[in-house]
Amino acid sequence: MSFSNVEIYEFDRRQLLKLTGTVGVAAAFINPSELLGADLCNKISSGNGSIVAEQSGRRLQYWIDGLHLSSSETTISSRANLALFMNLKQTPFSYVESVLLMDAEKRTLGARYFDASNQMQGGYVPYVLFDNIALDSKKTYSIFYSLREGSKTLLYTASIVNPELSRLNSEFLPASFQSDFNSFTNIGVNPTPGLITTAFQYYTKSGLALHTARGRVMDLSANGEFKIDIEFMHGDSGPTHYMRYFVVMDPVGRLLGYCKRSAPGTPASGTYLGANFMTINRLTAAQITELGLEPHQIADIRDCPYVQIYTEDAFDALARSSLRLR
Repeated sequence: MSFSNVEIYEFDRRQLLKLTGTVGVAAAFINPSELLGADLCNKISSGNGSIVAEQSGRRLQYWIDGLHLSSSETTISSRANLALFMNLKQTPFSYVESVLLMDAEKRTLGARYFDASNQMQGGYVPYVLFDNIALDSKKTYSIFYSLREGSKTLLYTASIVNPELSRLNSEFLPASFQSDFNSFTNIGVNPTPGLITTAFQYYTKSGLALHTARGRVMDLSANGEFKIDIEFMHGDSGPTHYMRYFVVMDPVGRLLGYCKRSAPGTPASGTYLGANFMTINRLTAAQITELGLEPHQIADIRDCPYVQIYTEDAFDALARSSLRLR
C-alpha cells in the first residue's frame, strides 16, 4: 500500500457551470490553484475552521501492479494496474460523482462516475480501478475526486510522484507484522525493501518454484464471512524456516484476515500433514484489538473485486498473488 496526502478545494457549482459548461469531473481540467488565485474557489484548511484532510483520515490509499518494463533498457512501454481507495462517504446529500486520473500534461488516462447509491458496505465510495494504463516511473500523475454537496463541489486532489510497484512496507503494517517482516521491509537488511515474490523477482536465490503464493476461495457469504485456503509453499524445514504467515488483503493492502503459525513443535504451530493449505477467515474482533488496527487498515471482502494473498516462510520468501472475486 502507498499513501498520498490530499488537498481539498471548494467550488460553487453554479460558478463552475459558467466557466466550463458542465460540472463534476470537468472541474479537474481547471487547475485548482489557478482558480484559487482568481478567488473562484476556496482551499479548505485549518485556517478557516474546516476539516483538515490528513486529520480526518482522508488520505488516498493506492496500489500499483506492473511497471516491470519501466527501465531504460527496453523500448517497450510500461503499463500497470492502479487501485485507489479514499474514505469518502456516499449519502444522498454528499457523494463522490466522478474520479479522474490525469498525467502531467493534463491528458485524461481514466475516469469513473458514481451517484449516491454507489457505495461500499460501510457507505464509502467504491474502489476505483484503472487497468492497463501507461505509467512512467519518472513522471507525476494527478487524481481528482469530485464530491457533490448541494450547490458546492469539493475537489479532493492527490498526486502520485514517480510511481513504482507497491510493496508491503512499515507505513501501514501492524507493529507485530513490522518486526516479523523486518527482512523484507528494512533497507538495512534488504537492498530492495518490501520486495515481494513475483514472476519477475524474488528475495533470495532459492527459486520461484518453491516460493509461490497459491490459494482458492472456498466460501464467501453475504454477511462478509469467508474461507480462503492458502497453500503451504513447502513443508517445515525447522524452527527458523517454516510457513509462518498466511495473509489476505484488499486491492490497496488493507487487512481482511490472517494466520500466524508458531515455530514447529510448539502447541500453536498448526500442522503440515500433507493437506498443504491453511484456511483464512475474516478478521475477528480479538485479532483487531490484538493488532491495534485502525479503521483504514481493515477492509470488507464484500467490497473487493479481487483480493491479494501472501505467504511467508520466516526465512527467505514473501510471496504474493491475487484472486479475482468478480
